[in-house]
Amino acid sequence: MIKKLTYFLFASISILSTSCKKDSGADSSNPYDSWNVTTRGEVMPDLKIDPNTIQGLHKNIFKPTCANSGCHDGNFEPDFRSIESSYNSLINRMATNTDPQNAQFVKRVVPGDPDVSMLLHRITTYIQGSQGQMPLTTDPGSDWGEKKLQYIQNITNWIKDGAKDQFGKSALDNDFKPQITGMIVFANGSSAPLPHANYQPVELPPGTSSIKIMIAYADDKTAVNLLGPTTLNHSLNPNDYTGTEQTMTTESSPYSAKGALGTMVDYWHSITLQVSTLGAVSNDVIWVRTQTSDKVNPTVYLPETTTSFNLKKYFAIRIK
Repeated sequence: MIKKLTYFLFASISILSTSCKKDSGADSSNPYDSWNVTTRGEVMPDLKIDPNTIQGLHKNIFKPTCANSGCHDGNFEPDFRSIESSYNSLINRMATNTDPQNAQFVKRVVPGDPDVSMLLHRITTYIQGSQGQMPLTTDPGSDWGEKKLQYIQNITNWIKDGAKDQFGKSALDNDFKPQITGMIVFANGSSAPLPHANYQPVELPPGTSSIKIMIAYADDKTAVNLLGPTTLNHSLNPNDYTGTEQTMTTESSPYSAKGALGTMVDYWHSITLQVSTLGAVSNDVIWVRTQTSDKVNPTVYLPETTTSFNLKKYFAIRIK
């Protein structure tokens, strides 16, 4: 047995030794022997970007001027961190802030119509009661001060040309995800909703045992009553929704009432909840989040994580 094992080991070592011998016919030169750390190819010049496109607007305006810290850097919409987020949070999106003196400015960008696009209105006009004319501040690296008029014209040209995306596709050919536009609450079977305005939570009267929540949505191409499946979740923490999504009902006809922006909207989706199941006590705030789909885009949670906190407060209920 020992002889067999010794023979086996000897044969194995012989094979390994033979296999490790250099093949005299093979090219063993190291391809990196002649490589130099300073060796580089020809530097390609930057391609010129049309300043009247979404790529040009993002490069020249949105990124250096608007996406600064604490502003449109993903904390709230419009989100100017990337070309895609800029486009998706502008086109046909409901404006968070409105102008009481100019009710025509409802959406941030209306393709083909700069005269009713809030984006242009916010950078050319001071709206009474607002934070101020945009941009509120500029960071080093922004040339907005020197090129303001040129940049405003670039934005105008882009909108007039149909507000095309980065692939040159007209916004009119795209299908955008749904938006949430309002919430009303009925207490104890009442036929009139509770007062709700100024981006504040709905105040629930003491002794309320049941509530009916109705949500209003908007979509550019899908009829709101055909959205779905639609669910609602609630939480005592606006940043943590771990409860079960509850299915909402699509009404046979809408209830018309004011929405978050103060304009009349149609409420198609509803759910009735018992207050005792909300897990809240006096002075608690119940934060509402819904989920829906236009059956074209992925399901979306509304309000979104990028929705401003002021608007999130509107989609909330305070237990008195």
